[in-house]
Amino acid sequence: METLKIIVYILHAAISVALIVSVTMSMAKHSGLGGAFGAGGANTVFGREKGLSGLGKLTLYLAIGFMVMSFVTAYMMGL
Repeated sequence: METLKIIVYILHAAISVALIVSVTMSMAKHSGLGGAFGAGGANTVFGREKGLSGLGKLTLYLAIGFMVMSFVTAYMMGL
């Protein structure tokens, strides 16, 4: 059981780091830190591309994986 806990913790940490890198890379096109506060959303009213880019899909999947792993990690900590 302890081995499974360690594997879950390592997987959760890896997904966390990958999500941080993915979000940081997608913020680069929104001119740095200003994109984190909505500065990059000015051209999205009528000019947004349809669908997500490859990086956007990766970020979405990593965010879903992070949420699921958060629940799994919380459950494993209670055992």
